[in-house]
Amino acid sequence: MTTGTPRSTHLYIVTGASRGLGASLVRALLKPGNRIIGVARSRNTDLEREASASGVPVAWHLQDLSQPGPSAGWLSSVLEAVDDAPASVTLILNAGVVEPIGPITELHENTLVPHLQTNLVTPMTMTGAFIDATARFDCPRKVLAISSGAARNPVPGWSAYCAGKAGLDMFIRSVNAEYAGLADDRAVRAVALAPGVVDTGMQETIRGADFAQVQRFRDLKANDQLASPDDVAQRIATYLERADFGKTELDDIRNY
Repeated sequence: MTTGTPRSTHLYIVTGASRGLGASLVRALLKPGNRIIGVARSRNTDLEREASASGVPVAWHLQDLSQPGPSAGWLSSVLEAVDDAPASVTLILNAGVVEPIGPITELHENTLVPHLQTNLVTPMTMTGAFIDATARFDCPRKVLAISSGAARNPVPGWSAYCAGKAGLDMFIRSVNAEYAGLADDRAVRAVALAPGVVDTGMQETIRGADFAQVQRFRDLKANDQLASPDDVAQRIATYLERADFGKTELDDIRNY
């Protein structure tokens, strides 16, 4: 991070920033007055060039987000390196995985534990690190967790994904309960937001899996009924600017 950032700058941290909805979120946030920290397990050189050409400051980091302790430590160190307090700071917990897909009887520790670490434990540890490391900024802080309709309605064969996202929903509610008393100028507000069915690599994985409702997802693709990640990301970027952000803890972008 460089010094001299004006107080009017809004800082965004986006996890899973190299692909799918995460990459689209970075694009949607490439606006004057923003500063972005993108983190993922892999690089996206095309997106990096696009970001560089935009003139918006973007820092790219590689991190295995299935590792809760190192991920939280990474975020703490990055935020501690910010010399000038931003006008606001937002953590977007986008990174996630859908596999393992299959019957509950076929769940095994070697796939289930990394899944829950990526989808639930790492978002929890990163949120804790985020709140702690940004307290010195004395600015509004937002946490946006990308949730799913599967958190609120079970899908047979998706027990790991449903459980992890449902846990993430409750964690977001817990964040709001724990920090409800802070003054507005340093408030912590959190939302778990379902993005709808978006045309990403995750949907491709789902269409190739074997579970009871797979044909529904194949039909959505065949009938061109999947949402564009760029369109969804633009709507999420607008949502983040809402004055009432955080009023609805568990939300769905399709409501707007």
